[in-house]
Amino acid sequence: MTDYYRALQEEATASSSHFMARPRLIALAHAGFRAWAKAGNLNFPDEKRYALLHEVLRYCADRCLLACCFSQEWRLREIAEMLDASYPRYALTRARVSARRNRHGRPRF
Repeated sequence: MTDYYRALQEEATASSSHFMARPRLIALAHAGFRAWAKAGNLNFPDEKRYALLHEVLRYCADRCLLACCFSQEWRLREIAEMLDASYPRYALTRARVSARRNRHGRPRF
């Protein structure tokens, strides 16, 4: 376990009052970040990735996104909108990749 992941778990512990919510909060932060980064074909170094994960984790805890009334699609869309608003440069990259995929389909590597 890396120091980055330990710090992420400590922040999840501080953010969530319920012991059982911690793993779900971390899983939601990872899922939201992966969906956002994958849609924009974005790759980050470890330091930046974990900084973004911390930000997503804080946002999920503050907005109570683990509530039962929200669907997983809505949660992921909410996280993506928050990250796009916070990082307009990456939002433009995601928009360009999305437009290119709409024209030419999924890129082949």
